[in-house]
Amino acid sequence: MKTKAVSRLLPVLSLGLFLVGCGEEEALGAAACTTGETYGAITTKLAFSRLVSPTVAPGFDLDGRTSDSTDSLSCGKADFTDADGRSGVDNQLAPLVPEVEKFVGDAIDGLLQGSINDGQLVILMEMENVDDFTNDTCVNLGVQVGVKKRPTLGTDGIIEAYQTFEPDPAASRSYVMNARIENGVLETGPFALAIPLAIFDVAFTLNVQDARFRFTIDEEHRLKGILGGGVLPQEIIDGVKDGDGLEDLLPQIKLLLDANTDLAYNEDTGKCEQLSATLDVEGVPAFLRR
Repeated sequence: MKTKAVSRLLPVLSLGLFLVGCGEEEALGAAACTTGETYGAITTKLAFSRLVSPTVAPGFDLDGRTSDSTDSLSCGKADFTDADGRSGVDNQLAPLVPEVEKFVGDAIDGLLQGSINDGQLVILMEMENVDDFTNDTCVNLGVQVGVKKRPTLGTDGIIEAYQTFEPDPAASRSYVMNARIENGVLETGPFALAIPLAIFDVAFTLNVQDARFRFTIDEEHRLKGILGGGVLPQEIIDGVKDGDGLEDLLPQIKLLLDANTDLAYNEDTGKCEQLSATLDVEGVPAFLRR
């Protein structure tokens, strides 16, 4: 069975939905999740976000706090403001990306993009119960790794839309229910999300805690947005430990990541266990065949 490709759905179709409290809209939202169509998409870009300036970065307020360097619950890590003026943004990985690149070279994003374009990293999205691409009170979303397949690229070097892909039946599926789309912008979370990464000749799954997404759609209905959440530094280290040429660099990278954690404060240890991170994500409509 094929899943419809997303046409005007792109912001939606990628992985995001806004989880909301219901109140008077609860009955309407529940009803909306029994109707609508299912749409599919494929991720065409996944990249680590960078600082816009020393105090400005893309991301989300993951902990519901606006922290400065004196906030013990964020382990002394000051929050950022995003380009639209939102405060309390947690994205401590952003200033670290250039530092990590000093160790491994300026190729991190290029390696990820190469894996996507070569079909070694296939991340599929499936939006269910979509009644309206602009405003919808209830939609469900699944995210899953696809079977490896070399896609057709356009003249711009990006995966072309409306190709057919198959979800990998052996891979776990992240799923979000009862979210919404508002004014053509999909914003989600929080929920647990497993994101596959392929970098430094190794592939591993990064478990993003309290993941959130925000996406917009351009005139060609291409998705563009961000994914944010908390990650465990040790999970990153374990994932890349067998990577080509990284053995001697791992202690330095681990020290850098551990020194900048800012989420999930542990009262027993007095340390934050998670590092806030944001990824740039883009996608195009696709058919999913099961």
